[in-house]
Amino acid sequence: MTKSTYLFFLLLPCFSLAQTFNGTFNLPIPDDGTVGYYELSVSGLPAQTSDSFGVETACINLTHTWNADLVVSLIAPDGTEAELTSDNGGDTDGYLNTCFNAGAAQGIWEVGWPYTGTFKPEGFMSVFQNGLNPNGTWRLKIRDTYPFADAGELFDWSITFGPNPPTPYPFFSSTLPILKITTSGQVIPNELKINANLQIIDSTGAGGPGQTNFVNDTTTGYDGQIAIEQRGNSSGWMPKKSYNFETQQADGSNLNAALLDMPAENDWALLANYSDKTLMRNFLAQTIFEKMGRYGPRMRHCELVVDGEYRGIYVLGERIKRDSQRVDIAKLDPDENMGEDVTGGYIIKIDWQNGANLGGFSSQFFQINNANNPLYYQFHYPKADEITPAQAGYIESYVDSFERAMKAPFFQDPDLGWRRFASEKSFTDFILLYELSNNVDAYWLSTFLHKDKNGKLKAGPPWDFDLAFNNADYSDGSSTSGWRHDWLANNTDLLPFYWQRIWQDTAFAQQAACRWQELREGALHPDSLSAIIAEKEAQLEGPQVENFSLWDIIGVWVWPNVQPLPQSYAEEIERLQGWVAARAAWMDAHLPAGDCSPVVSAVGEAEGGWSEASIAPNPFSSSFRVNGPGRFDLRLTNSLGVVVWQAFDLKNTATIDVETLPPGCYWLTAVSDGRAWSRLVVKQ
Repeated sequence: MTKSTYLFFLLLPCFSLAQTFNGTFNLPIPDDGTVGYYELSVSGLPAQTSDSFGVETACINLTHTWNADLVVSLIAPDGTEAELTSDNGGDTDGYLNTCFNAGAAQGIWEVGWPYTGTFKPEGFMSVFQNGLNPNGTWRLKIRDTYPFADAGELFDWSITFGPNPPTPYPFFSSTLPILKITTSGQVIPNELKINANLQIIDSTGAGGPGQTNFVNDTTTGYDGQIAIEQRGNSSGWMPKKSYNFETQQADGSNLNAALLDMPAENDWALLANYSDKTLMRNFLAQTIFEKMGRYGPRMRHCELVVDGEYRGIYVLGERIKRDSQRVDIAKLDPDENMGEDVTGGYIIKIDWQNGANLGGFSSQFFQINNANNPLYYQFHYPKADEITPAQAGYIESYVDSFERAMKAPFFQDPDLGWRRFASEKSFTDFILLYELSNNVDAYWLSTFLHKDKNGKLKAGPPWDFDLAFNNADYSDGSSTSGWRHDWLANNTDLLPFYWQRIWQDTAFAQQAACRWQELREGALHPDSLSAIIAEKEAQLEGPQVENFSLWDIIGVWVWPNVQPLPQSYAEEIERLQGWVAARAAWMDAHLPAGDCSPVVSAVGEAEGGWSEASIAPNPFSSSFRVNGPGRFDLRLTNSLGVVVWQAFDLKNTATIDVETLPPGCYWLTAVSDGRAWSRLVVKQ
């Protein structure tokens, strides 16, 4: 035994009782975008923390006029940091004599204002029991995430050291892949990426059945730098955090990496699925969409360890991004601002509007029952700080044309209606998935649309199914009957109008019914749906025991679980199986297919029509020339569907002189031998 170790054990009995140190008093909480640090001096303690001596409790006493803006953490003298609370309390005013202790009966996220008492912190205070020297300057860190809006003051705070500190959960192995993230003691923040290291232990390739990975095994997957941050809106206050991260070179540049057998890329998500006690709803939705023949982000279950702390089962998934292996649309460079170049690719979304510099455009139309706030589309690709004015103008004009066609009295017309602008088949599959899942966020949150060069607007990819498949006790989210779009239209002002309008198109309703019948006979056969859930249950059966030992929430209500609550993991799966079967059966009864013989619409699904060589120049200033297939009729319509020019029985070529038309987007429709092709043309 060394002299220092001997002295430590000699002195330890002197510190068997808890000792409390008090911090600075009555100081303002910054509201200017900076972080507030409040110091506390600790001295006279043993030179090392351990399993039998360390930080037991931290207390704060403060006021603030919007608690949910605050992120509060504790920092040791060596820089090790643990989060105490974040995003809790909504617009309530402060934490009044609030203490944090890992052994408390309730978490800070489970209670309400005034938070007086002792509660579990959101982070892991066991990180301080790593042999660090507790003597020195400790700091309380408070960040107001919404500056220049709400003020506050820290009255006092304290730390108590004693013989019963929290210790890390004893995690050693799993049949799932293990992801180990090392942050050097930093708390992973929200919206501010930090550098960290990621190691993947996966001896079987995506965690094959029957194999075991040990937390101290040699890395067999990725081993390198990442930049990581927290993600999530409604899930942001939950203690089991979700994350976004990028794989990087040592210099911080992007590094495409193939993680858990998924195609190489650099943007990834780690989904916590805290309120989803099956741990599989996001995976289930994306797997269903893939079986429908569509791209949905690939997902793999794994175990997560951060700075030696076991965090439970996560889903590692692809983030929605333009890529040949993800959203397969053309790359749009800053110099592509005219002609065919500017027509794609784009990814836009309808989602929470967080941040002053969001980037996007407002629609000329409103949600159903909402005459105050127009629809707002966010730029996802290109990003808001990368899209050029010409590109932003093009996609805004295109979406406006789609919406106007959907609003028009002739919206069902195969030539003039909404099908000129949107892919019917992609909208059909997207809607069927959201209706099958009865996702309470469907259509108005995490809703993506994309467009390729010369292509029509397509729906998807789908995203965010934590609150789907019977996991929401509000907005009729537990019901196996009724249409989600109808519920939103009848009970809220959140629904973009076209998700309801499209069902008024009798041809679309027939197409949706026939597509559903086709899927139920194949990819979404009752046995197939059941097998997806059963196979994933078998993979998670062993690992879920550890997850729910750490997160002891089986049989405990977590927002917004449907009651009565299942009392075991097996019961959670049984309920999911039964609900999906009942929901699909209801859709069987309410989507009568009738005659599903092939029907070819005039515009069809050819997304673009004639090639660029057939129409030139485009954009044009006064006229353009068309090379057609033999004899054909032509008509030019504006965004309202009004015919502004037409000619009949043309042969091979035609020059369209429309110098008097105002600048804008127009649709050229050519009809030949009973079939029609439509193409967007732009007058400068």
